[in-house]
Amino acid sequence: MGTEARRRQQTKTYLMAGIALAILAAVYLLPAPEGLPPEGLRMIGIALIAALFWSTEVVPIPVTALLIIFLQSTLGVLPLNVSLGSIAHPVNSLIFVGFVLSAGLEKFGLDRQISVSIIKIAGRNVRKLLFAMMAIVAVLSMWMSNTSTVALVVPIVLSMLAVSKGDNPNMKRAFLIGIAYAGTIGGIATPVGTPPNPITIGFLSEMAGINVSFLDWILIGMPFTVILLPLAWLTLILMYPPEVKEIDIPDEALVLEETQHKKSDIRRFGFIFATIVILWVAESFMPVPANWLYLVAIGGSIAMCLPIIGVLSWKELSREVNWGVLILIGGGLAMGTGLKESGVIDWLVNNYLLQLGNVSTPVLIIIVAGVTSLSIMFFCSITATSTAFVPLAISLAIQLNANPLIVAAAAGIASSFAYLLPANTPPNAIAYASGHFTTKDMMKAGIVLLALSIVVFVLISQLLWPLIF
Repeated sequence: MGTEARRRQQTKTYLMAGIALAILAAVYLLPAPEGLPPEGLRMIGIALIAALFWSTEVVPIPVTALLIIFLQSTLGVLPLNVSLGSIAHPVNSLIFVGFVLSAGLEKFGLDRQISVSIIKIAGRNVRKLLFAMMAIVAVLSMWMSNTSTVALVVPIVLSMLAVSKGDNPNMKRAFLIGIAYAGTIGGIATPVGTPPNPITIGFLSEMAGINVSFLDWILIGMPFTVILLPLAWLTLILMYPPEVKEIDIPDEALVLEETQHKKSDIRRFGFIFATIVILWVAESFMPVPANWLYLVAIGGSIAMCLPIIGVLSWKELSREVNWGVLILIGGGLAMGTGLKESGVIDWLVNNYLLQLGNVSTPVLIIIVAGVTSLSIMFFCSITATSTAFVPLAISLAIQLNANPLIVAAAAGIASSFAYLLPANTPPNAIAYASGHFTTKDMMKAGIVLLALSIVVFVLISQLLWPLIF
């Protein structure tokens, strides 16, 4: 970073710090509005500071999450053991086991084997190959970190594009944007696919008393993945029609290195992986203890690292785990709890959101999903977006006698509709770093896909979900 850039960054940091201090002074010294407790006004100030810091990233995003916890305790919004305990919330066990599964897939090269195998099956037709690559990313993102998945597949795609004759800018745009979108869309399908999913499950349990099992979420999220993936593919094909019909793939891009791992280790990993999934699904068919979803996640994580039966060392696992994400989710959950316990959510709903009146559920879904998805541009974090909007959506649904599950899912799933800007998610940024598309290119396709996603949500929630739940 050059001297001028450092000076600008320093000025920005001082400015944001000054604004944050002004907000703290205001909420601590000014009287609270009618109907809002003093701690509620302070919690609003904390939320504004968090939104300011998350959107500008003047400090690392996980540090902002810790700041939320610190300020809640310091300003008397929540006891420290409650706010700090959010980091150990059961929701984080789902995120953690996702890192565990991702570490195993990468260690044994199974993720690359899956990718190369599907490419060989798809052949050299550009359109088929694009869909195959997007399908690979979507399937892997159901179980792995979206960021890791996109980071794995981008080099494979770049090596294919490098041998194509001519510049073919449309083809390159379609492939790179498509991979980023597929990571987002695939993550919606399972509770461990992306952070907004377990966050939504956690808030539904705490605020509405609704228990969403592993299979329940698959029934909620999988239809979106199945429908949105081909829609995203079609959107990119129509907006950026490939200049060529076929592409030559270099043989070296499809060469699989011979594994140095014992087959017995790979089989053990596959067995533990399958057992975790089977136990999750079993919740819908047999009586199980409370918090089964989280208990299986913790037990599966332990099994992967145990001597004799396990396949991962703690060192291998630690390299894969993004501890900042766990802290971020904990801070986000603490903010949601603080907004609820301090009376902010009820105050906002009763004084402002109830002015929506007796709107129909489809209209309510459009409003919630639209506002949430557009807010990703402000927060630049799908986790921060979901922790801010899911609690509001649940309270609004309860007050309007709407189904909290549907409205919360609208906010939670829409938090993953990060189609517009490269900065919205790490997968977008990784694809953007290839240099094959501009921000305008992504936004052009993203606006169309965002509109389609909201329409799909309304149709699924009104036509399919009543047949299931």
